[in-house]
Amino acid sequence: MTVECRAPLATKQLTEAVEVLDATLHQWVAEELVELRRTGDFEVRALKAEASHRHFYRILPAGNPTGSLVLMSSPPDRENNQAFEHLAEVFAAHGVCVPNILARQRESGWYLLSDLGTLHLEQAYQQDSAASLELALDALLKIQTIPEGAVPPYTVQRFHDELAICREWLVEAWLGETFPAQDLDDVFAGLANRTEDQPQVCVHRDFHCRNLLPGDGVMGVVDFQDALFGPTSYDLSSLLHDCYYRFTPAEVARWRQRYLERSRLPLDPQTFAADVDLMAAQRLLKAAGIFARLQLRDQKTSHLRYIPSTLAHVATLCGPYKDLAALPPHLLRWAEAAARKLEDAG
Repeated sequence: MTVECRAPLATKQLTEAVEVLDATLHQWVAEELVELRRTGDFEVRALKAEASHRHFYRILPAGNPTGSLVLMSSPPDRENNQAFEHLAEVFAAHGVCVPNILARQRESGWYLLSDLGTLHLEQAYQQDSAASLELALDALLKIQTIPEGAVPPYTVQRFHDELAICREWLVEAWLGETFPAQDLDDVFAGLANRTEDQPQVCVHRDFHCRNLLPGDGVMGVVDFQDALFGPTSYDLSSLLHDCYYRFTPAEVARWRQRYLERSRLPLDPQTFAADVDLMAAQRLLKAAGIFARLQLRDQKTSHLRYIPSTLAHVATLCGPYKDLAALPPHLLRWAEAAARKLEDAG
């Protein structure tokens, strides 16, 4: 089953800066627009930078006669474009609203995609968070119907490797500290190892407000190419414990319960609450490490400002769990050090 994805008209007010494409890429877009029976004249708007090597642009055909498109430039030597193409088909076949691939140039990693709109869930929360979260749960539950063979497994070793990103890139490389291995090696190992105790489903892996676009009664989903078969709590933890938006504890509890009601999985509520908290802790630690790596390796500073609040939130999540008692003091110290570093940098 495929689903028609349309952006609500209210999201068509554009604020992005006008951009000029490389001449070769510009020519390719013009030729493809003509092939799609649109005008070859168009305007380009740069979209917000993300935590990858891909770049996105909104393409506005002259007069915008049949609507905008999105151009994705995804270097094939640095991004898994084959997985993107495959999972675009898989997700759509299971009723998930994802962009249609309208044109592609695989050698260069250029894709013209249908436009799911300019309104991200981060903005929609300000208007009606309940309606938006119901749509997000619709999409999440559809993703969880994708069978195991369609995506690779999310191995325990991979969770260990992700936590190493925090250790190596954030603590050691960016903050310049020695990782307190005696205190935290067992804690990090415990966060990774507990993931295999949960029921396993297809997980998007970046199911947060900047990858979710509310449409006409449906939630658009992007950045799905890294999907794996992993812990049931993973995508819900991404949604409710977001690097870019903070819910109150009462809201988290409400929507965690709503997921349990809608999923109908045989999950113990108390155990699942802990699973969501600690899955979020693992994921947010990985994210903080990635934000530091973006600056150190890729010269991208766009996500550094989220490091202090992300670390502080993990400290709050870990607070109630005695086996994680060694972690919050270090997290709060790192958060303070990160805030000072950002302040000194201006």
